Amino acid sequence: MNFTLTLTLGAALLAVWLDGRFVYWRPQSPSAAMTHGAIGALAVLGAAGLLVLIYGIPQAAFMAVLLCVFLPALVYALLAGVWMLRALAELTGLAGR
Repeated sequence: MNFTLTLTLGAALLAVWLDGRFVYWRPQSPSAAMTHGAIGALAVLGAAGLLVLIYGIPQAAFMAVLLCVFLPALVYALLAGVWMLRALAELTGLAGR
């Protein structure tokens, strides 16, 4: 349980850092942000499915797949969520307050 929480919090911190560091990566329109959100959700589902399929392999290999496949997918999904929140704030006029 602790590793799951730590992995998720670390991915969220990476996503927020990436959003602040690489401003030019942000989508220019709300529809592009929604598209990234859908792709991010599919990426996390695919990575989680892969983890379920390879469950019986040795622990070191499982951790390698977890950190090399699942973590980037989780970071991307959370980054897309940040982009969607920004798009929502711009649409409602709350951005810049």
